[in-house]
Amino acid sequence: MSISSVQETLSAFSQSTRPWDEAQSALRESLDGRSVYLGGDGLRPYACWTDGDTVHLDGVQPSLLPEPPLVREVLAGDYGLPVRAEGEQGTYSVRLPLNPLLERRLDIPRLLLVGLGDAERYRGARLALGIARLSQWLRYSHSAEVTVVDYNLVDAPLRHIEGLLDRTRYDVVGVSVNFGQWHMLEELAQLVNKHQPRVVALGNILAAFSPERAVSLFDAAQDGAAFVATSLGERPLERLCREYRNPGAWAGIDGLVRPGQERAPLVGVPQRLEPPELVYPDDAMVLEIAARGGQISLETSFGCQFGACTFCPRDHRGEGWERGHDATVVATLKRLAPLNAVLSVVDEEFFGTEGLTDPPPEALPAANILAACRRLGISYEIYTRLEQIFDRRRSREWNLARARLLADEAPYMRRIFVGVESGSPSQLRRYGKGQTVAQTEDALRIGSALGIPMEFGFITFDPLLTPDELAQNIAFLARRDVMSAPVAGGTGARLAAVVDYLDRRQIAPSGVPLFQHVAYMATELEVLAHSRYADHLRRRHADLLDGEYDPSFARYGVHYRDERIGRLAGWCRVWTEGMFTPVYEARMKARASESPLAAVEAIELVSRYRTATFKLLASMAALLLPELRKQLEHVFEEYELPACADARDWLEHLARHVLQEGPPVPFDLALRDQRRQH
Repeated sequence: MSISSVQETLSAFSQSTRPWDEAQSALRESLDGRSVYLGGDGLRPYACWTDGDTVHLDGVQPSLLPEPPLVREVLAGDYGLPVRAEGEQGTYSVRLPLNPLLERRLDIPRLLLVGLGDAERYRGARLALGIARLSQWLRYSHSAEVTVVDYNLVDAPLRHIEGLLDRTRYDVVGVSVNFGQWHMLEELAQLVNKHQPRVVALGNILAAFSPERAVSLFDAAQDGAAFVATSLGERPLERLCREYRNPGAWAGIDGLVRPGQERAPLVGVPQRLEPPELVYPDDAMVLEIAARGGQISLETSFGCQFGACTFCPRDHRGEGWERGHDATVVATLKRLAPLNAVLSVVDEEFFGTEGLTDPPPEALPAANILAACRRLGISYEIYTRLEQIFDRRRSREWNLARARLLADEAPYMRRIFVGVESGSPSQLRRYGKGQTVAQTEDALRIGSALGIPMEFGFITFDPLLTPDELAQNIAFLARRDVMSAPVAGGTGARLAAVVDYLDRRQIAPSGVPLFQHVAYMATELEVLAHSRYADHLRRRHADLLDGEYDPSFARYGVHYRDERIGRLAGWCRVWTEGMFTPVYEARMKARASESPLAAVEAIELVSRYRTATFKLLASMAALLLPELRKQLEHVFEEYELPACADARDWLEHLARHVLQEGPPVPFDLALRDQRRQH
């Protein structure tokens, strides 16, 4: 047995990404085949094993990072007096006698964690951060021996999972269930039930919003051993695994419900659980995504500093906003950098509450994260609100500090995504966006002038949309005076342009229509369970609810107040769904491809798609709502398609123009009258 080789293996693992099971196998070899648990994460891994009546804990601990829970507990003396020895390069060795309390702490279940997904629809590799982080959290907290399966990364995932269940007895099966994945959950449940794991735990928004129906698929529910996470899943699932052999404690786990059991609420309830510490996500998944030329997802904060949009339910994510540990983020970036993958920082609100501090702080944590990406040569994208780019309500000092940050970092950004959602003042109020059209224009002008690559979300249709609001949206999307041409010169020249704009002097427009920056255009609002918008319909417009609830998307079926707008939305739905897969794939290539030629070709395809979508939207509006002709005369003159006998001709013509090659797109006309089911 070689203790030094254990530390060497751990040190090497902390410095380069390697699949977790491979690293654990290397540790077993170092210990002459002895059973060993690899805990922590890629930044601070440790090995734990017993030798007679002695427990060994060897690991790597960077000085600025929080210690893994078991390491903290042992060093605090929770299990007796430890003996610690420091090694080289941040390694350490701890020894302490085995006792009943420590033995119970080290007795952990085997867990199979599954992330459902539709690789055929969502082409292009992207890290499923939920299960990548959750699996690593359970190792970090020394709560379970975890096997993780991402449907998007394995061929024939059901067959793959069946093989795992045949070979290994798993005590707990966890499943992440997102929108449109109900049929996948049903198929998986049939397989899981054949193997009878003692505990089943379900998470993500679909399970949280339909908990009774979700757990009813699993036999474990009959024994009160099927759970649904109603908030961030790390701490609840950790507690469940730690209490695996103590069913009497299950009912008291915050953030978990057992539908049908006493004390369990019928639906998820907002709970402000303490956000988990940041961990480096599952190494094997990260490596696989990087090898496929995909995007590595990473979350550096939790929650949204606004959290008041009427269409966005907050129940499954809790309230508030909180920044993660900065040093952990930077250490994670350093470990990711050699993989040369594009980073997608998927924070709901990247700058968050601290980003609105006015006057701005000298050291903004968000700025430190972006600077680390620049130093490490990492290309990235972030998600934020428009008010974090430019806001006349804030001081000149705040706006110039933010402009300086964005101008400095713009060359390294692949994308900043913001939620514009509408160009209609009344629709924006209905959506609860907390922004006006004028504020939207300001932020888009300044952001584009600073040279940041901007893309935004837009929800054109909602059940209460009026013809006048539709006209406002179409006119807004056609505008060529909002997006600015990037200001020539360096940061100084761009800051001068911001000063001019603050003083009400204009910036030269790019001439590019706004619709060229919309991620997906002509899309509809999903009336989701637990949203304020759904409550508003129930109270004020109950006739627009059709009485159906779709558990696969946690949404209510609706009618449109204006039937003509409903028909228009239906045709746009047929188009959007028919084109979704090739366009999604192209968007992923545009953001993540290492080949400049492939990226350019993808960008051109997406641009053709956006023009085609806007032409369809304008042409269908002209056909179905002729009273808009006078109001939108300038738009129709440029974008209206030639008359045709059947709107399907428009779809087929536009699809050929966008894709330019390949088989015809099989448009599903049934979608004119219903939303997609999967």
